[in-house]
Amino acid sequence: MKMSYHCEVTRHERVQQIIQHIGMGQIIKEKYVGNFDSNTNMAQGKYICLTDTGITIIKSEDKQIIITIYVTTFRELVAVYGGQKNIPPFLKKKVDRNQSYYTKNGKTIWK
Repeated sequence: MKMSYHCEVTRHERVQQIIQHIGMGQIIKEKYVGNFDSNTNMAQGKYICLTDTGITIIKSEDKQIIITIYVTTFRELVAVYGGQKNIPPFLKKKVDRNQSYYTKNGKTIWK
């Protein structure tokens, strides 16, 4: 799968650190988020994909390009799963662990 310039170059260190320290895992849940662009009069969206290792992969609307990859936040879990009750306990633990080890002030420690 093709990666965006942002993912491949700008966030190269972060992506490599995630691969080495956490692992990409398998996508277990995804949610489409669409926006309407008034300049082009077209819908533009993306897929928020959560993996079983607690990583978020943002893909283009056609799922052909990975836009970015980062450590999942609890807020994102709630949004994608539609509430706290629906989040699998193992995934909540993974996200909590990743947040405690790999983020500082809500941001991933890697650029």
